[in-house]
Amino acid sequence: MQQINHSQMAVSSAEIVARRAHTLHRVTVFTPALCHVRQGSKLVQWGSQAASAGQSTMILFPAGTEVSIANTPDRGHYCSDMVYLPQSVLRQFRQWYGALAVTPAATASLCVPLDANTRRAWDNLLLNLKNHAPDAVLQHSAMGVLLALHLAGHMGTLLIDRRDKLAEQVQQIILLDLARDWSVCDIAQSLHMGESTLRRKLMQEERQFRVILEEMRMGCALHALQTTSLPIGEIAAKHGYVSASRFTSRFQQHFGLTPSRLREAITAP
Repeated sequence: MQQINHSQMAVSSAEIVARRAHTLHRVTVFTPALCHVRQGSKLVQWGSQAASAGQSTMILFPAGTEVSIANTPDRGHYCSDMVYLPQSVLRQFRQWYGALAVTPAATASLCVPLDANTRRAWDNLLLNLKNHAPDAVLQHSAMGVLLALHLAGHMGTLLIDRRDKLAEQVQQIILLDLARDWSVCDIAQSLHMGESTLRRKLMQEERQFRVILEEMRMGCALHALQTTSLPIGEIAAKHGYVSASRFTSRFQQHFGLTPSRLREAITAP
């Protein structure tokens, strides 16, 4: 899941493939996302819980969630589809359907059964994404998936209204230029507040600027490794690391494997 991706204004998707089993730790989800495994399996761990997902499962990733994941190929191939949802779609869904009476699932989980209604809505959404349908059509299709999940009692985790906390605003600014040598002063000026005020408000959210900066860089670099063929050194530079060796070291500390090992897992024959 691998990164799980940056906040954005439009419904978008990515295909995640691998040829070898691999595990990634401390993967942060920056925007709400849905995932379906087409071949192989995915083990998702969050907090003290864990669940395995295959072809009959939909994975829900609420924004702000930190997870560990393990992707396991079947017959030498792993493939999953990720769809990233802007918060505006969830806000609209809450307004339209939040009061709809449903029976929630007995236990809350990020991995939920994929019933026939959700499957049809999901296939329609993927088809519209593949055909580059207009944004309004994509949002309508995404609403269909969310409604099917909601009627099945599985939307609770995605419907939490986080609003735009200060940490999320900082993430949005960093996302504009991941390669920039960002400082607290830069961010404070962008938000029209003093440095001490920024630090204090982040502390109130139990966040720190340097941690947010590294999470964004690592998460977006992970996404680039999984979805592009860019050289590792170029990915490092695009995500704020002048030294490829330092990028490799930080990546391994963060996710538990090196960028080259991940690439091998993705592209191995």
